[in-house]
Amino acid sequence: MRLVIGIIIGFIGGFVLGVALSSVIGMAGMLLFQMALGMKYLSVYLGIIGAVTVPVIDYKHNG
Repeated sequence: MRLVIGIIIGFIGGFVLGVALSSVIGMAGMLLFQMALGMKYLSVYLGIIGAVTVPVIDYKHNG
């Protein structure tokens, strides 16, 4: 059960971080280059990375 909760929290956290990072990249692109910059599906990619890394770090920490 702890593994499933870690995966869900990691995905949600990574997704939120991806949305925020995508917004910052878009704003920086508009300010610096006067055109929209970004990466498609950045929030999904970071969500998947978070869903993998959170359980791994939890396992290493709690053994």
